[in-house]
Amino acid sequence: MVESVASPSGGSRRTARPLLALASLVPLALGVGALALDAPPAPVPVERAEVRSLPGPTTRWCPGPLDVPEEALGTGVDEELSVTPPSAAVSLAALAAEPESSLLFGTVSASSTLQEEDGSVRAPSVEAQGADGSVLTDDAASEDLGVAVLEQTGIEDVPHVRAATSQGARPVADVLQSTLTRRGDYRSLALSRCAAPVTEATFLGASTGTGDSAVLVLRNPTERPATAAVQLWTEDGPAAMEGRSQVVLGPGEEQRVLLESIAGGQDAVGVSVSVLGAPLSMHVQGTERDGLTPGGAEVQTPLPAAADELVMPGVDVDGGDPVLVLANPQGSATTADVEVIGADGAVETAGVEDVDVPSGTVVRVPLEGLEDGTYAVRVQAGSPLTAVTRAQRTGEDLPGDTIGAPVDFALVAPAPSLHSHAVLALPAEGAAGELTLTAVEDSAVTVIPVAADGTAGDPVEAEISAEETTTLEAESLQAGGEPAAGLTVVPEQAGVVHAGWTQRESDGEDGLLLSTLGVQSPLGGEDALTVRRAP
Repeated sequence: MVESVASPSGGSRRTARPLLALASLVPLALGVGALALDAPPAPVPVERAEVRSLPGPTTRWCPGPLDVPEEALGTGVDEELSVTPPSAAVSLAALAAEPESSLLFGTVSASSTLQEEDGSVRAPSVEAQGADGSVLTDDAASEDLGVAVLEQTGIEDVPHVRAATSQGARPVADVLQSTLTRRGDYRSLALSRCAAPVTEATFLGASTGTGDSAVLVLRNPTERPATAAVQLWTEDGPAAMEGRSQVVLGPGEEQRVLLESIAGGQDAVGVSVSVLGAPLSMHVQGTERDGLTPGGAEVQTPLPAAADELVMPGVDVDGGDPVLVLANPQGSATTADVEVIGADGAVETAGVEDVDVPSGTVVRVPLEGLEDGTYAVRVQAGSPLTAVTRAQRTGEDLPGDTIGAPVDFALVAPAPSLHSHAVLALPAEGAAGELTLTAVEDSAVTVIPVAADGTAGDPVEAEISAEETTTLEAESLQAGGEPAAGLTVVPEQAGVVHAGWTQRESDGEDGLLLSTLGVQSPLGGEDALTVRRAP
């Protein structure tokens, strides 16, 4: 019998290969099983950089002294008939408060928490500088209330004011410039709020009639160039700018636009400015004369944004009718209802309904039949408008056959509703006038006078009935027996109260000079902003 023997390259080898492959997979399977039984790793947290940023110090730029164009001053050689320029000086008043000051909450309480290491109470720093950056004054007065007061008169410069909290952040602040010429061809008082540079601005109410002059002044306080687009509005619609609509300003440059050279013979004009590039400091100065009779002056800073409801408190009436000036910057016509509010409510005879305001036009509305006193004017429109109310005071007759009684006028701008506390700086010449309050609902406010040395008087509580005005005379807003240098105003309810200050300054004889300033909710003291950086 013959036995068969398997060849080395035969079937036995073929059987061994699958077994070896299977054996090689066992360690891999065991490893995979072990991995599957392990818990997944915890996620790694992502760390994000975080910082809290407070608004920095605020700088407010002031218009500076009245600078009447040579065309208005004249170049005659007869000194007896030559025009005397207005005062070459301005006065500054600034009131700044730490956001935690008790005065912003309606109470007078010395701080026990806002203290430095030496025990002194923190107070803002306030510094006034000239156009060249030189320090004019930094001698702000403060006590233990977290507020600082700065006053300076006789400044023959274009000043700006820098204010900061004790920690270098933004305070709740107000800065006021006053220009006072007691006699002469430009006898007048003008109160102007110093403001930060902007890229959009609107002005309204300046006259370009015979003997009057209006100048738009543009200044670039930055190190970047800017281009301003300028448009005038008149009673007949937008004025033809004829190549003067674009104004280019280099760093530190000033440009002046004579408005009567564009739209002369107008009782009131509107001006809009839109800027590309760096923001600009802007104002319009208006001066008026009737022959040889002084007609007053005003220096306007930008108006609040157009709105369909505007309230102008502090309209002075003394023997003459005020005039409401409306402007429609929108692309379509609208109508407006006008209400004049006094201490006893709305004055029906002075109200006007359905005033037509065509697109791009300026409309003047006399407010007739008012007794002497102080009022608020309220405008409600179908679409946003801008507005001012012109009031005036007539002085005593001047000597001479060709000179009549001098006049000074005020352009009362809208005052936004107060959403929280507000501060108001009062003229460095001394508060002389009254605070006018009005509200759309029954409400109340607390007003605290602040003295020039940084101390405070007793809080004054004022009830305000809906659709009526309440006035607080300067004599009732004293601190330590002295006229107030500033006020804090704290409303009981947010968004219902409007307030304005009317200053009546003696001309040194028997006449009064007139100007007004609205109370605004603060731009400072905002909460910190938290900034997070993505990984």
